[in-house]
Amino acid sequence: WIYEARAAAFNRQLQILKRRGVRIAWTAHNLVPHDDPHPELGRSIRKDLLALVDHVFIHFPSAQETLATEFGYTGPCTVVRHPHYIDSHPAPPSQLAARTKLGLPHDGFVALSFGLLRPYKGISDIIHAFQKVARDQDRLILAGNPQGDVSADLALAREDPRILVCAKRIPKSEVPLYFAAADGAVIAHRGFFTSGSALLALSMGCPVIGPEVNHLVDLAGGQRLYPVELGVDGLAAGLAEAREKARSVDRESMRTWAGNYSNWREAAARTAAVFR
Repeated sequence: WIYEARAAAFNRQLQILKRRGVRIAWTAHNLVPHDDPHPELGRSIRKDLLALVDHVFIHFPSAQETLATEFGYTGPCTVVRHPHYIDSHPAPPSQLAARTKLGLPHDGFVALSFGLLRPYKGISDIIHAFQKVARDQDRLILAGNPQGDVSADLALAREDPRILVCAKRIPKSEVPLYFAAADGAVIAHRGFFTSGSALLALSMGCPVIGPEVNHLVDLAGGQRLYPVELGVDGLAAGLAEAREKARSVDRESMRTWAGNYSNWREAAARTAAVFR
C-alpha cells in the first residue's frame, strides 16, 4: 500500500503540472524498475506515466517500438544516445601496469563485473559461468558497492580464490585500472533496457560480454561485443570467446568509437531542442 500511495501521489503531482501547462518528458533509461518488489504494480505505474507525458527521450532507436508494444505509447520520441565516459576518468594505463597494480597474474584471462552489486545483475550466473571455463591463472573481479541481498552470491564468490570481491565503491581515479586489467566486462543483467555500464566499458577500451538485445544492439559491431545467451552456459561460451580473442582487441580504436558515439554536450543540446 505504501508503494501504491507514493505512485498515486506522484501521478497527482504530474497531473497538477499538466493543468498548469507544464510540458513533461520522461527519459526511458529503464523500461521497468530494477529489482521491483511489485513488478505488476511497477508496470501499471509506468503505463500511467506514459499516458501523461508529452515526450519520451530514448537511448536507441528500437526503444520506440518496445514502448509501443509493452505500454501502448505511440507519442513523440527523440533518440538521445547515452554519452561516453572518456572525459570522466583518467586515461586507462596499459594492461600490464593495471594488473601489476591490482596484484593480478599477467598472463591469465581477466573478466570484470563492474558497478553496483544488485540481485538483478545475475552475479551467481557470472560466477558459475567463469568457474566453468576458468584456468588457474584466470581471474574474475566483482567490483562495486553491494545493494540489496547479494550475500549468497558474494559468499559463493569468496569460496574461489580466483574470484576477487571488491565490495565497495570504486573511486573515480581507480575505475580505469579495473577496465584496463580486464579482457572483457560481463553484463548478465536480466531485464535491462539501457546499459551505462557497457558505455563505461567501451569508454575505457574494454569489450563487453553480454546479450545482444536492447541498448547493446546499438553498441555491437567490431570487437565491441561478444554476444551471449543469458544463463550459465551462454555466458561461459562468451567468456571462452573473449579469452580466445583477447590479444587481438584494439582498445584504442574502441575508445575512439565510444568518443564518437555521443557526448554529454550533444545529449544536452538534443534534449534542450525538444523543449525549445
